[in-house]
Amino acid sequence: MGRIRNGGNGAFSGKAGSFIGSSWRDISYIKGLPKLSNKPKSEKQLEQQAKFALAVRFLLPVKRQLNIGFGKVKQGKATSFNAAVQQILNYAITGIYPDYEIDYPYAAFSYGSLSEPAAVTVLAGVASLEISWDNNVIVTNGYADDLLTVLVYDPQSNTFAMGPPNTMRSSQAVTVALPAHWTGRTVHIYMYYMSQQTGELSKTFYAGSEIVG
Repeated sequence: MGRIRNGGNGAFSGKAGSFIGSSWRDISYIKGLPKLSNKPKSEKQLEQQAKFALAVRFLLPVKRQLNIGFGKVKQGKATSFNAAVQQILNYAITGIYPDYEIDYPYAAFSYGSLSEPAAVTVLAGVASLEISWDNNVIVTNGYADDLLTVLVYDPQSNTFAMGPPNTMRSSQAVTVALPAHWTGRTVHIYMYYMSQQTGELSKTFYAGSEIVG
């Protein structure tokens, strides 16, 4: 694959004969069409494809949040979303092909050195969750005004609910509203902080699962 340096007419884009012009992160490339193969995929290839598809399906609903949560991960030319997918592939898939599942306690939506949520309790209410925690401020890696993100995942619909914005570490409690049709379903709760002062993030804290009342 060759890199194109823009001339007076701009970079080549599209298909011409056996070549394709495209761009990624403002860098233009030209490459040949892939050679088609009739060779059946190996068992290992099928396993990897199934794991990748599961990870992508799980994370797509919160792709925007991952741009923040994994935004500071050193990843070369890979995107924040790709870094999050790789984390799922490495640590958060369980089962035997083709029956793979997300291992929810090991899923992550953020990465960083900020102090994580601590002493978290979750109580299910009517289409809501009441979440409380300790204001565990450590001067070197946590601040009272760190912003809290809460993500609540419903496996049945493959969707997330988010906690209210502008909730701070010092708030020590928050009510997260959930869709009424989630009643009776088991959901998984994730939390992480972002510093308003430095932009640093905490690792994701898995707050467990609850049945929605």
